Amino acid sequence: MHTFTANAVTVAYKGGDRAIRQFDIDFSGDCLAVVGLEKDGKTTLINALAGLTSYDGAFALDGKELPRTPAGDEVQAILEDYCLLDNKTVRENIAFPLKIRKKYDESKVESVISEFGLTSFADVKIKKLAQNLKPYVAVARLSLVKRNLYLFDDILRPLHSDDKPMFLKKLQEVFSRLNGMKIYATSDISEARALADMVVVLYGGVIEQYGTFNELMDNPLSVRVAEIMSGGEVRFNPCILREYNGRLSVKVEGDAVYLEEGSLHRLIDKSYIGTEVLAAEYRQGDMVKYLIMDSETDKTVVAY
Repeated sequence: MHTFTANAVTVAYKGGDRAIRQFDIDFSGDCLAVVGLEKDGKTTLINALAGLTSYDGAFALDGKELPRTPAGDEVQAILEDYCLLDNKTVRENIAFPLKIRKKYDESKVESVISEFGLTSFADVKIKKLAQNLKPYVAVARLSLVKRNLYLFDDILRPLHSDDKPMFLKKLQEVFSRLNGMKIYATSDISEARALADMVVVLYGGVIEQYGTFNELMDNPLSVRVAEIMSGGEVRFNPCILREYNGRLSVKVEGDAVYLEEGSLHRLIDKSYIGTEVLAAEYRQGDMVKYLIMDSETDKTVVAY
């Protein structure tokens, strides 16, 4: 169990615009997932944590402020390009962190190569290696040296959807034996569910929502969170919010829908009645609920 805090962290581009506009968090656990879509700030956040990007504010792990420059003995990141050495073989890449520390152990290297199913590719140079095998090499290499913090930036992106479950299972095994904390950035909520204790949803460089997977799934507080938690399957439509005998009513895909008894009492602001909102059917397994959002702010207007 680790503690991780971020205090008023911001990251600005050279022109002054902020890639991370405000990031504050207080986390306890072993793995934190950061979920968002392209340009929401995931990569910028990982780069800041890795000491590759300057930032204002502070990060702390287990009560100690993180270094602001790359610190290979404390923090290890697997970025989108996997940080592999193109002109070296799979074996040489995996052995590299041990060799530079003068701790090379051939048996450990060969064992890891075998464990990750890379034996037949051990003498292939990275520049000639299939893209979908590079995540295996990167994680195999990372697993050989202990760090306090491990960072991952959308590393499953090149994998075919059919290959992801097997690799996620391998990641779960690796994570279980890495004593350091893991921060895992992804655009796929299913990866966060498989690996993380808590989930942060980033949107436009700001934390949109933070909680467990189940908390976010049961009670998405905005359109963006609902879209991410549903895998993009939720569809919001504009309609007028009505009230009948203490129950709220909306139209979803042309059909009138009455929310359950007591729904009126969960309306955050009764001034929404008679105004345009966004409504969507929201499926959770066999259960169906309806999300009602403010059409201007995209925020939830009914408290679950």
